[in-house]
Amino acid sequence: MSAKPLYEVLSPLGQDPQATGAGPAKISAPPLADLKGKKIALIWTVFANGNIVLEAFADLLSRRYPGMEFVKLPPGRNAKWGQSPERSLTELVRENGIDAAIVAAGC
Repeated sequence: MSAKPLYEVLSPLGQDPQATGAGPAKISAPPLADLKGKKIALIWTVFANGNIVLEAFADLLSRRYPGMEFVKLPPGRNAKWGQSPERSLTELVRENGIDAAIVAAGC
């Protein structure tokens, strides 16, 4: 007799940290009111062809929102475009004055 596989379904909304006893929920940054003149980081990790997708996003967005600046940002201080993210990514975003980021992540 073979065991039936057990599947777990996860909500894309995640779990409420307060409901699980993990402490107060972290709040994300508020959405930008406008994209005109904003500096957007393009961060490519290990997603196959993610660089192509990011460049396509940059092309489409720059046509729709003139004045946007796109910065190809490595996923960390000692990383190159296309590598797994490092803890220093947050620091790089702040140092480069990034308003928002588009990240292509995967495996």
